[in-house]
Amino acid sequence: MHRQGAKKAIKQRSERKQSMAGAGMVTKGSSGRPKASRPGAPRGHTRENQTTSTSVPRDVSENFLKKLGEMHTAERELTLALPLVAKAAKSKDLKTLLRIHIKETKGHVKALEAVAKSLGRELPSESCKQMTKLIGEGVKIIAKRLVSGDKDQEIIGAGRKIEQFEIDNYTPLVAEADRREFTHEVALLTSILNQEKLANELLGALGQGKGPLDKLVKKVSLEHAGPSTAAAQVA
Repeated sequence: MHRQGAKKAIKQRSERKQSMAGAGMVTKGSSGRPKASRPGAPRGHTRENQTTSTSVPRDVSENFLKKLGEMHTAERELTLALPLVAKAAKSKDLKTLLRIHIKETKGHVKALEAVAKSLGRELPSESCKQMTKLIGEGVKIIAKRLVSGDKDQEIIGAGRKIEQFEIDNYTPLVAEADRREFTHEVALLTSILNQEKLANELLGALGQGKGPLDKLVKKVSLEHAGPSTAAAQVA
């Protein structure tokens, strides 16, 4: 009788421990040390090893988002204008460069959308009056070419104005993203900025009569950190 009572008591204590552990209460192991069990936590999951890589930053300024929206509109307008400019260009190298930049510009539109998405924000619908003005100037040059048949210098000049405008706007965006430690967004915006700088340099070189384009691309690319998208496409 005594042995049966002792076994029953041990069984009851064991059942109480299992019940307490299932409720997330602190129990003791065989060593006597407390073991914490968090309700609903999968095995091996602790607060210390939770990742924050997918967390959405909360500190996003309205000015930053507004500028992203402006540049998104600017890039979309360029995707419509650049094919007309490429068609009007006379030299093979200029046509090739503009066609490459059309593809890059379409990528810029998607990259800006990706930046906003990764920040957990919607891109605001913003106009970009300066880009609209610059494109208008380019259209006038194209119309003039149809009549006079001037060389490509004016197209190159208009293109460089557009590239410089983009460089001037993407540079502070990269700096702001870097200041706020938006690592992924910095990479996306820096990629856009580098492509705008490369396009500007190549347009300038073509305007000076340097060429051919494939050699120019390789030369300029070597002066930068790594090979460009344009280099990969021209090679």
